[in-house]
Amino acid sequence: MKIFLNVLSFLFLSNVLMGQQVFSVGEAVNYAREHVSALKNSRLEQQISAIEEERLERRWHPQVSASADIRYNPILQTTLLPAELAGGPGGELIEVQFGTAFSSALGLTVQQKVYDPVFHLEQELKTIARNKAALDAEFEAKQMELRVIAAYYLALLNRETFRNSRSLLSSLGKLREDIRIQVENELENPALLNTVGQQYQQQQNKIYADSLGWLSSLAGLKLEMGFPAGEEMFLADSLSPAMNDTLRLNTADNYDIRSYSLKLEESRNNLSRLGRSKLPAISAEGYLGAQFFSPSPDLYNFQRWYGLSYIGLTASLPIYDGQDRRYGARIENLRMEQVRNEMEAYRIGQENKAVRASLQMESARAQAALAKHAIEAAEQNLELARFNYQNAVTGFQPVFDALQVLTNSREQLVNAQAAYVQARLEARLLDL
Repeated sequence: MKIFLNVLSFLFLSNVLMGQQVFSVGEAVNYAREHVSALKNSRLEQQISAIEEERLERRWHPQVSASADIRYNPILQTTLLPAELAGGPGGELIEVQFGTAFSSALGLTVQQKVYDPVFHLEQELKTIARNKAALDAEFEAKQMELRVIAAYYLALLNRETFRNSRSLLSSLGKLREDIRIQVENELENPALLNTVGQQYQQQQNKIYADSLGWLSSLAGLKLEMGFPAGEEMFLADSLSPAMNDTLRLNTADNYDIRSYSLKLEESRNNLSRLGRSKLPAISAEGYLGAQFFSPSPDLYNFQRWYGLSYIGLTASLPIYDGQDRRYGARIENLRMEQVRNEMEAYRIGQENKAVRASLQMESARAQAALAKHAIEAAEQNLELARFNYQNAVTGFQPVFDALQVLTNSREQLVNAQAAYVQARLEARLLDL
């Protein structure tokens, strides 16, 4: 019972405490935008894509590299040459060693692309990647918003369920007091007072269970918002959806359709690169350096240094690749056909889901209207039944029946509101 009272104390305070940690649904979404790590990472992914584009552009800048080495040859290369080359007798061979014990080289190489047949296609591919990163970031933000809104309304629904249970407890308390007075006046059987007392205790237990559901959904909201679990948070909004939204969906430019379009662009880019890879790639290269040869490691002997330089063009032309490009093109065309099939199936599915969501919203509106009328009638019937019971016109059963009808009607209203919120969120999900 102590735990029960502690939970109730928290829930009662949640209705009146106002401060820095009070959130409307819009404020909860804004808080999540700043604190959810997935959104931060999606923004970082956009920065990575932009840097990748710049990195590719830099590949057309001259590439400069320096080289230096020093070598010691303990065993010089030996070869045999005709002896007559050195003035010896013909028909004999002499051993001759080539090279020096020490050698070194210093050089500076400059490389510059002149023509790359697929470079601009690689640029397009990086642009596609940047657009995909931006699309993913936008989609993640919208998904996060819907998750927070769904968690917020779930918390409101559970809070409303708790309040209904608390209201029923209050009504049972009034009925118990009415019966107690009747028992004291010997107008009612004490057994009825015991029965209602047991129902009162059961309702207390139900309130405790409902309060745990409300607190659990509040923890779920904190999870979606990235809000610290140990800090208190209160909800400013109440569960009163207008339930008069008109469903207008434009799925032609939502995330999935745009994602399919980017996949088609990637496949077209791959096809173009396969076609242009048959063209030659040309690059220019220049080298300026010096080499050192000496039997001793005297690198400061500049007479032993010999200059070296060259300037040239290199063209690389693929001749035969085992028909790899042809098979690659066939694969890309099949992939494009897959994407087109997925797009068509997706459009049909979205249309059907939109119709279903619209019907679910309309059904929820109808159920809510019925529940509201039932609540009004049940409240009037309960007051009338209590009046008749207090004045000994009728027994207790009409009072109890009216109370049950009122309780069920309130639950039906909450269920209808929950169904409407769910259908509305599903409809928004179709339009992301």
